[in-house]
Amino acid sequence: MASTTHLIASSAEMYAPVDMIKSEVLLTMDDYFRGSSISSLIAHWWRALVELIADPRAKQLPFMDNPLPTLGMIICYLLWVLLIGPMYMRDRKPMDLRRVIIFYNLFQVLLSGYMFYEHLMAGWVRGYSLTCQTVDYSDSPLSRRMFNLCYVYYLSKLSEFADTVFFVLRKKQSQITDLHVYHHSLTPIEAWILTKFIAGGNATLPNVINNFVHVLMYFYYMLSAMGYRDIWWKKYMTEVQIIQFIICIAHCINALATGCPFPRFITTLLLINASIFLALFMNFYIESYKRKSKSAAAKAASTAATPSIEPAAQEASGVQDLPAGEVPALPTLPAKADQSGIPAESLVAAVPDAVLLEDINNNSSRTELLESVKKLAEEPMCEADESKVEGSTAEDVFTEAQTKQQQEPTGLRQRLVVEHGEETRTGSTQLAELASG
Repeated sequence: MASTTHLIASSAEMYAPVDMIKSEVLLTMDDYFRGSSISSLIAHWWRALVELIADPRAKQLPFMDNPLPTLGMIICYLLWVLLIGPMYMRDRKPMDLRRVIIFYNLFQVLLSGYMFYEHLMAGWVRGYSLTCQTVDYSDSPLSRRMFNLCYVYYLSKLSEFADTVFFVLRKKQSQITDLHVYHHSLTPIEAWILTKFIAGGNATLPNVINNFVHVLMYFYYMLSAMGYRDIWWKKYMTEVQIIQFIICIAHCINALATGCPFPRFITTLLLINASIFLALFMNFYIESYKRKSKSAAAKAASTAATPSIEPAAQEASGVQDLPAGEVPALPTLPAKADQSGIPAESLVAAVPDAVLLEDINNNSSRTELLESVKKLAEEPMCEADESKVEGSTAEDVFTEAQTKQQQEPTGLRQRLVVEHGEETRTGSTQLAELASG
């Protein structure tokens, strides 16, 4: 008899919110037909929602009275990450934040480890059911412990905004992916809903797994910031996160299929959210690891299949190699030389025959080269060009003259590519190499 009375009381408590919601719907319809404004209707619904299903313990906590502060912080985060931050850093050098990042990651490792332990001690190893666990709204020690933990979890999600802020300040825009921004924008509002309405029960299972993953993730970030490379378990991080969302999806489907009294609306939202994250992480995993492996394998295969170039093939290409040690030395023009004081005949005469590699199809003569050098010498030179004459060689003038002479080359050509090293007090270092045009 006592058990029957308890069952009836539990059923009455279960259906009481439903009756209250129906009455609120009727009152809202009356207000609408009386001409009430949309804002007043929203305010009325929000007050009714808070009175019906909100956890009264959350009312006095900072940022918990209504979602506007949390939404405002998310909007500020998005504005900084997508607009203000990149504009501020556009003309600035990346900031060196290595020491700050090391301590930040250490803080996140310790915080995530603490929350993981508290989730276990507040319920998941103290009698919580893995298949169906409702929320305990009483003020018992374990219930209060779980509620406080949910609020700490909410604050931790706000602190993770720093992940993206550091990327912006270090100009690591490639790290700010759609997945990264979506994850950091959505989790604070999820954690707010958790603390405000359902601080415990089935909704905290994803948090347990998430805390464990974050211990590994931020520990990896800390080691990377300290200079450690080639951490062997790096590639398993994304796989662990994928497993996390598969577990969450299976847990939500089981709750819906078995008729668990945990709010079905919240369970459905958790299922949709976990499915979206699973799809995003799977796409990230495929692009980051699978495609890189295939690309590396294809590159290795193409390299192995490419035949080596035989000496006979080089001779057939028409490229003639200069023997080692036979690159003719070119005379250096006197410093402070005026362009009018350098006879064109001297410039052309100073160029050895070995340097005058003629075009195979359009043979050039010394006479044509002399005319080009004279024409170049007659052109006015600005102060910046005069500074280039000091310490230059006859080859410089020869190269410029030949370039002006052959504006539109046709056919297969051979030319001498001469690169100068940086000018020093002891002279310039010259490197000659034969290339085919």
